Order: sequence, then C-alpha cells, then structure tokens
Amino acid sequence: MTQTAARPPNTPVEVHDNILGAIGNTPIVRLNRVVEGVGARVFAKLEFMNPGGSIKDRIGAWLLEDAERRGVLRPGGLVVEGTGGNTGIGLAMAAAVKGYECVFTVPDKMSEVKIKVLRSLGARVVVTPTVPPSDPRNYCNEARRIAAARPGSVYIDQYNNLANREYHYRHTGPEIIRQLPQVDVLVAGLGTGGTLCGTGRALKEYRPDIRVIGVDPYGSVLHEAYRTGVMGTPAPYLIEGIGKDCIPSNIDFGLIDDVVRVGDRESFLMTRSLLRREGIYAGVSSGAAVVGASRWIRGAGAHLSGQTVVVILPDSGSRYVTKAYDDEWMAAQGLLDEEPEVGEGRPSDD
Repeated sequence: MTQTAARPPNTPVEVHDNILGAIGNTPIVRLNRVVEGVGARVFAKLEFMNPGGSIKDRIGAWLLEDAERRGVLRPGGLVVEGTGGNTGIGLAMAAAVKGYECVFTVPDKMSEVKIKVLRSLGARVVVTPTVPPSDPRNYCNEARRIAAARPGSVYIDQYNNLANREYHYRHTGPEIIRQLPQVDVLVAGLGTGGTLCGTGRALKEYRPDIRVIGVDPYGSVLHEAYRTGVMGTPAPYLIEGIGKDCIPSNIDFGLIDDVVRVGDRESFLMTRSLLRREGIYAGVSSGAAVVGASRWIRGAGAHLSGQTVVVILPDSGSRYVTKAYDDEWMAAQGLLDEEPEVGEGRPSDD
C-alpha cells in the first residue's frame, strides 16, 4: 500500500472559509538567466499565483467590499466595470462568492482567453472597439452607460477609485517588506497606477530612499505625462494590461522616481524567455516589466551593483496561449524573429 509522506511537525496548514482567503502572500523568486549581467539582484513577485491568476484578484474582493461599506452595493446588485480582463476576473470571482451579477466591458484588443474566462465565471461581457476615452464607444464609457441604466448597479471604476491604490498600500507593500526587507527598487507596469503607487507609498514610508520605477508601453501617454506634464497623443500597441490613453486618478507621479518605456516586440519575446529560461509562465505585462527593469538597471550604472530590485509580474501566461505563446500569431504580428538581448529593442529616448 502506498503511503504519503508524513507532514513535518508544527507545519502550518492554512484553511480558508472561501477562495478569497487564498488571495495574497504570493511568492518572490530570484531571476537569473534573463537578467544575467545587469548588475543588480532581481527578484520577481509572482502575482499570477493568486487563485484567479493575477494581481487583480487582490483588488477584486477589496473593491466589492469597499462598495458594500459605502452602501452603493447591496444584495441583488449588479457589478459593472470596464476592464482589460484581469480586474473583471478578480471581481467576478469575488462576486461569485458574494452572490452578485456582473457585466464587464472590454476593448477588442484583449485576448479571447480572458473573455472566455469572464464568461465562464458567469459574467456578461460586452466587447467594444479599442478607441480613446473621448469616443462614446470606449469601454469605460460603455460601462458607465450600462450601470446608469439599471437601478442597483455600481460602476467600480478601478482607474479612479482610490480604494484600488489603498489596497496595495495596506497589503502588497507590507507583504513585500516582510518577504524581502532589503528591497532597494520596486518596478511595476503602469496601468491604473494602483499597484505601483500604493505599493510604492508603503515602501517609501518604510525607507524613503527606495526607488519606485514605472514601466509604460510605447503608444501609452503615461511616460510623456510623467516627464513633461503633457499627456500627448496615444498610439496603438499590443501589450495588454499596462499603459493608458488618459491619466487615472490612482497615479501619483510624485511617488514615482522614473518611468521607462518598452516596446511590443521585446516585451513579447521576454515573456517567452521567462518561460523557457526561468520556468516562469507569466503574461505579456510581466515580460514588459522585466524588460523595463533591465533597461532601467543598465541605465542606472555601476552604483546599482548589488542592490535588490523587485519586479511585479502581474498575471499568468495561460491568458496568452493564443498570443505570446502561439508561434503563428507571433509571426503574423512580425514579432517572431531573432530574440534581442535583454533591454535591447526599440531605442529609448528616456
């Protein structure tokens, strides 16, 4: 008869009342081959190990509870949000536990896998054109219309709802400090701004000389807004989950020490390299974050040698099996040829 190995004495066993209790406390692992020679110790916080597969699980339950506390979401209510997919999945998972209906609007550039996951969770998904916020067809505008049309609905508004940033200040930042108290630099993609600015605020209160670095795709307006105070004109890009065509209220540029731009090709290729060279099955915004971290470290020079950099990897590679991990799709986009060295790609004018 086969016997299972005995559990060591005093090993804690965590048992949760529901799936929401399993959110957070994600592991941090050191990156090795993909950042070889950059001159700093680079660690990745694996947010795809949240139960719903992304860092947005953290704010999904938190934002619903915030709406409940404010009295705008009551039993039988409808949760409405404009999302790139992951926040919707986090909200839908929490709504399944709490018994709410959900409607999500998503721009048509988002992966079909994310849309299918949302529908599997019981949400209604409305796909909109990828157009700027000034266009009434924009996914956030459509979400506002849906919420306004049905009594008892709440539009979550992850971009401007400061409870997003507050969660990361209260939880993600302190979690990193507990895990890696010697942290010197935080790197994360800039999207809503909640992750970078909330976590960054907590880290800077812990130690004011910690540097907080944002990563922004070419085509997004956030880099230019940070550098010049002028938003600029957005342009199309393929990276999902980070970048923006407006300035969300959750972004506090005063907390950010630098913003680095990254391109589509290098980010998609780094995503594949993370799996093939580190065994880390992460999404495209994770590849973008590692490219941005590598570029910033190289630009910082020798004085960063030996310092500890934490890069947040937001979501799972399972969301991108039809894109980053599909050779035919990559080739059709002109992204699948010889891989560049780390941090090389579209020249930066930073």
